Amino acid sequence: MKLVLLALGGDARHARKALGERYPKAEIEEITRAEIESGGMAQRLNALRALRPDVFAVVTERLAWQRGQNAFLLFGALAGARRTIIVDAHEGWREEGRARSLMASPTRLAREATISAAAMMRAARQLRRLELAIKRGEHLKPRAQKKNAEHGATEIVYVRATPGPGTQLGGAASHINGFINAAVELGARVSPLSNDQIAGLDEDKTPLKVIWPKPVGSTRAAFDIYNNLLFTHGAALEIERAQPDFIYQRYSRFSWAGVEASRRTGRPLFLEYNGSEVWVGRYWDRVGSLGLLERYERLNLAAAARVFVVSEVERQNLLRAGVEDEKIVVNPNGVDAERFQPNIGGSRVRKELGIGRNETLVGFVGTFGPWHGVLVLAEAIKLMPGDARVR
Repeated sequence: MKLVLLALGGDARHARKALGERYPKAEIEEITRAEIESGGMAQRLNALRALRPDVFAVVTERLAWQRGQNAFLLFGALAGARRTIIVDAHEGWREEGRARSLMASPTRLAREATISAAAMMRAARQLRRLELAIKRGEHLKPRAQKKNAEHGATEIVYVRATPGPGTQLGGAASHINGFINAAVELGARVSPLSNDQIAGLDEDKTPLKVIWPKPVGSTRAAFDIYNNLLFTHGAALEIERAQPDFIYQRYSRFSWAGVEASRRTGRPLFLEYNGSEVWVGRYWDRVGSLGLLERYERLNLAAAARVFVVSEVERQNLLRAGVEDEKIVVNPNGVDAERFQPNIGGSRVRKELGIGRNETLVGFVGTFGPWHGVLVLAEAIKLMPGDARVR
């Protein structure tokens, strides 16, 4: 038996172990994402068929965030696999036989396309309504009066609406944890509201409310918008109940939850803006529907009482985009000096790796998103003299 593995994300080693336990006699061979994504559909099918899979397995970080599951099931069936599996890093598992996939796929794909079209139309109506309301300066009257906390602490609802898993360690998770932990240490009461669990968050100290997504959407934009409809509905209700002093949202593409909640409650929206999603979508990320994305971006910036950026460069970008100077707060990224400091393990690692104390060691911690500049680091390494004592 041959099992062909396609790793889109998550922990491929964990998936290999789980698949090996389910199919102990299977020979496991990997096909790369580049092989699948290059060329047209016929070329992709031929690439998989050439490996003659009995089982086709797709590995992802979180099933709920994996778009195109129905298409993957059909793809595996058309490539000749007797069974197709989609498995994630959190014990999520979807498995289906070839006959079932071939029979069910036309109805599934048609239904998903219909739901996607309906979601896009519904979101367009909501967008027009919010654009008009923000232009007129309208806010709904709060349904409940603000109740001051007994201890007098500032109450914040932190909104994480990023259309993707929150369980991966990296810059985004570190940034979220850094803000929440610092706000709590300063005496605020923070209620995080997210569409996934957040890596590293101490939920005993800061309970998290999750509004889970659904893997529905025939295009990437439709997937994001469908799930932002779900999230916005649930988030607005939660924020109405909480009646915080303000809403702090980490801006993300096709998101308007903070705008809607602010309009309903009269609470100010503080927007953490780490860069233009339109720019990212145009140059780094194939998201599509850039015109619509630009309208959502303008809506968030117009609705926010304050917009927080981490650099003067981003402040200048916002000024050129027409955002009022008085709304922009430059809040540079900091570092937890208690956690990241000299002499907390470097000597041990150098010894383990055989690196001398007099050698300069350069490391990189983070994901390989182009915004982190790891390719620049790679190019810089090529410029180093051959006899430099640098690792």
